[in-house]
Amino acid sequence: MRVYWRFLSSMILVPALAFLLACGPGAEPTPTATVAPTATPTLAPAATPTSAAPATATPTRPGPTATPTPTAVAVATPTPTPGKQPKRGGTLRWGGTSLPPNFDAQLLSASSDFFMSGSKLYNNLLVNYVGEVTECEVCSEWHLENNGKAVVFTLIKGIKFQTGQELTSADVKYSLRMIMGDVDGIVSPRSGVVKEYIESIETPDKYTLRINLIRPSPFVPKILANISSVIYRDGTAREDFKKAPAGSGPFLVDKITPGASWSLVRNPNYFKPGQPYLDKVELTQIVEESTKFAAVMTGRSDLTMSGAPPPDQYVTLFKQMAAEGKITFYPYTHGVGFVGVWMVVTKSPFDNLKLRQAVNLALDRTRLGLASWGIAPHYPQLLRYTEDSPYSTRPGSEIWDVVPGWGTVAKKAQEVEQAKQLVKDAGYPNGLDTELIFKTGSYTARGVEEIQKQLAPIGIRINLNLVSGSAWQERVTALTYTMQYTFVGLGTADPDETVGGFWVTGAPSNWAGYSNPEVDKLFVQMSSEPDFAKRKQLLRQIEDIVVLKDIGYAPSPSPAGLAFWWKRLQGVTIGGGPLNFSSGLTRGDRLWIEE
Repeated sequence: MRVYWRFLSSMILVPALAFLLACGPGAEPTPTATVAPTATPTLAPAATPTSAAPATATPTRPGPTATPTPTAVAVATPTPTPGKQPKRGGTLRWGGTSLPPNFDAQLLSASSDFFMSGSKLYNNLLVNYVGEVTECEVCSEWHLENNGKAVVFTLIKGIKFQTGQELTSADVKYSLRMIMGDVDGIVSPRSGVVKEYIESIETPDKYTLRINLIRPSPFVPKILANISSVIYRDGTAREDFKKAPAGSGPFLVDKITPGASWSLVRNPNYFKPGQPYLDKVELTQIVEESTKFAAVMTGRSDLTMSGAPPPDQYVTLFKQMAAEGKITFYPYTHGVGFVGVWMVVTKSPFDNLKLRQAVNLALDRTRLGLASWGIAPHYPQLLRYTEDSPYSTRPGSEIWDVVPGWGTVAKKAQEVEQAKQLVKDAGYPNGLDTELIFKTGSYTARGVEEIQKQLAPIGIRINLNLVSGSAWQERVTALTYTMQYTFVGLGTADPDETVGGFWVTGAPSNWAGYSNPEVDKLFVQMSSEPDFAKRKQLLRQIEDIVVLKDIGYAPSPSPAGLAFWWKRLQGVTIGGGPLNFSSGLTRGDRLWIEE
């Protein structure tokens, strides 16, 4: 399937590889040999997801369009802090929850803290370092043609992959086709939504790339600058990533200790003059969130990021350290993703709307929010956007005790009684038994026992199943589960990613098997609408259908994550999306150490 708006008459789900983004654990690496910077590291294979053939359907005429404004920028050099110049040398120590099992950065974006590793081994066509600015990375300039329906890139000559071959337009084309699932049927879970915008890709010559769009779209440059939209060598197969990376990034693999750490060293042949500044990056796997934060507090880690904030006592200490000028304390923008109970709506038992309604009504959100686990804060959300986000569709006052399932105290007691009756009306007078899968290490693991306890009184008896990251990835992709509790972090703030990536028919991360023709049509209108207020209204309509009418999933309060780094770490820039998805920051080529 190429474009949602061209295939609205067919409601056949296309399962494409979809992973949890950033806020859950990933697969544990299997043993690998220690290697030199130029050697070939070996990692054991990860689970191989399945992918169905795409559906075909009738084209639908798109609505009005918004035209992106490209920035014709050669590779930029960082703007140093006044009075300071970047210094070469030093080691960045970065602690995260998990490290990926191989080097497929397009694909393994479900691993918690995957952004620590893959982005440092590769480059993008476009990159985002600061704010909403999208810069060329491997291109010297880009411009629009055909009334905004074609984006033409001129590549920088002489960029070398770590294996020595020159990076050309054929490599970029191949990488985009891999992202879209055209190579092996596996769609990138983060960047794969770009397949719904691209009509074709041309390579007129070795250094020219032309992307022909279905229609002009300001979202395409954003997703091309996404952290997982990395460039591989033409012809690289999934199996190859079990042995070595296939990128042109600023760092090389030095040593891997399975399940413990990655050691990366400067790429001496990196194409950006003078970069990277760091000699080395030490990535350490720290499974427990509290230990990860403690490592920063004690100086054993220079930087850490989390989609969930630390325990309150750590927040107090970090704020004190920030006030003393020792560290930078940075809260994520709220609405970086959405969280809740997902149910596969295409098979029994949750193909029954009444059962989904029962689950939604029975959940006590006051006990599922992070504040109830001794961690603050948490924010009500239905389809990602909390009330302080630009795309917020309703404030918290219009959710608590208003939206079904978000009742408190007496109203919640009424909702539980309604849920009991719905289970009976669905054909289960004696209740039912089902399974809920969840991933180790994710903060959502703290809530699964609470969900089990909350659903038991309405007759839904849950067997909790803790699974590895790779097993989770395979099951949610193939829809071979019934329930899961998951947090989904997203790479941009754009609702095209929120809706197009998860809730339209055949979306790359459509974990529920959800399909509604009306949502598909509204998505086309929203994606085509240049007016912000009108886009927001269309998003509200989609949210009402997915969350309130169809119960595509049962949302719970969303966390606001935090990042911390020691003042010795310089060159940290904040991109337009969530901090941990800023491709420029996670690339690491502009970071430096001030001793």
